[in-house]
Amino acid sequence: MPVGRPPKPIEQKRLLGNPGKRALPAPIVALAPVMRLEPAARASTGAELVAALLQAGASTWVATTDQLGLLALLADGWDERARLRDLLDLAPPADGTAAELRSWRKYVIDTRRDLRDLEKQITSWLSLLGLTPTDRSRLGVAQVKAATTLETLRTRRASRAGHRAG
Repeated sequence: MPVGRPPKPIEQKRLLGNPGKRALPAPIVALAPVMRLEPAARASTGAELVAALLQAGASTWVATTDQLGLLALLADGWDERARLRDLLDLAPPADGTAAELRSWRKYVIDTRRDLRDLEKQITSWLSLLGLTPTDRSRLGVAQVKAATTLETLRTRRASRAGHRAG
């Protein structure tokens, strides 16, 4: 396990003006920034998650050999996460004895622990695939492209013109 602070993302170095004055890698893919989480953006199955990730731009640097290993593990882990979350939605026994309620509480605590461990593993798989900002910058494969002031003004002007015409 590496010791020390994690590397600073390239996006942050560019924003600060590259204080170390080291050569920064040129980004291969410019990713659009996410302004808000769309309700439809949540994948319900592992296969949908993998398809959405590849469609959103990860297919540029994720190799076809990764489909056999990491992407399959990610899809299976996502499906298992959904099953664990469903188990946590179960209500306690209504007419249970004190022992049954203690047993149910222990079951919920163990299931939550399993869910947290699985989510850490999913994060690790995403990291190995270069799907976190730090890992993308370390690999030098993609950079989130923030809208420039000019682009923002053009978008605002276009939206105002659309309201007048509509």
